Amino acid sequence: MIIERSDLLKDGMFEKGDSIMADRGIMVQDLFANKDVQVNTPTFLEGKSQLEAHEVVHDRRVASKRIHVERVIGLAKRYKILKNDLSHSKIHLGSRIMTICFVLSNFRRSIVDKFA
Repeated sequence: MIIERSDLLKDGMFEKGDSIMADRGIMVQDLFANKDVQVNTPTFLEGKSQLEAHEVVHDRRVASKRIHVERVIGLAKRYKILKNDLSHSKIHLGSRIMTICFVLSNFRRSIVDKFA
C-alpha cells in the first residue's frame, strides 16, 4: 500500500491527538491507531437507506474542512511545472517537485480568495 511506504508512518510525523483526513474507502485507521492519530473519513451508508443524525453532523464537519484541502490542492496545481508531462529523465524528481509546489503554496497569506 502506498501509505505504508510513505513517510506518513514515520515517528515524529504526527503528535498524539492529531487528526488527519482520508477519502471514503481509504481504510487506514488501523495504521494510525497505535500513534493515537484520528483518521476522519466520510461515513458509508453500508446498506442503510440514510445516515443517523450524529453521522450527518460528522460528515458535514469533515466536508467543511475538505473544502480547504481542495483549495490548497488547487493552488498547488497552478504551478506551470505541474501542467506539463515530466520527461522520462526527470520522473525520479516528481515527488520532490510536488512537495516544493505544496510548500510554496503554504507561503500564501490566505487559501481563500478575497473575492470568494
